[in-house]
Amino acid sequence: MKQLLTLLPVLLLIGCTTSPPHPHSGISPEQSWQLRQQQLQGLNRWQIAGRLAVIKGHEAWHMSLEWQQLAETYAIHITAPLGQGAMRLEGDTQSVTLQTDEGESITAQNPDWLLYQQLGWQVPVSALRYWVLGLPAPGEHTETLDDYGRLSHLQQAGWEIEFIDYQPELGVELPRKVFVSNHQAKVKLVISDWSTLPATIEVDS
Repeated sequence: MKQLLTLLPVLLLIGCTTSPPHPHSGISPEQSWQLRQQQLQGLNRWQIAGRLAVIKGHEAWHMSLEWQQLAETYAIHITAPLGQGAMRLEGDTQSVTLQTDEGESITAQNPDWLLYQQLGWQVPVSALRYWVLGLPAPGEHTETLDDYGRLSHLQQAGWEIEFIDYQPELGVELPRKVFVSNHQAKVKLVISDWSTLPATIEVDS
């Protein structure tokens, strides 16, 4: 745990964006968005791999991330570079457990609160499971669509969310970059790989 907190500040590299597909003629962005939401809401068993940056003031932590989501159950594995530490978040809507490679195990009801209490990180894990799909989380929000009926910007729960560089994955376009910020912190997620979890598999423990 202490090793994760002593990482040197680093910058998250931002790659070039790719051009989106042409919109369907005769379909407005709003109509396309309605169709997209139906597709995205059907994705309830997926896994991603990528890079995560958490920025707070003049400090930044840069890590690799693997996330498995099976309905309401999730397992998130975060690894710092150069052997400087690792941890896992495992939970569902009822509780979450933080496990470190030092043998620590802490359980709480809310993953956002748990990360903030233990590491000082402001990472909206509860909402991020929706945002990585290019969906708003349940609750009030203000959305902005691009010309292709995809979320380009979202305001929700005190956060500003930018969706950058969509890519075709799992039969639908999914964000490759999700940048989240408020007046205290920034979270940058760059996704390198999407895949589907088998329907019968249990999330790794």
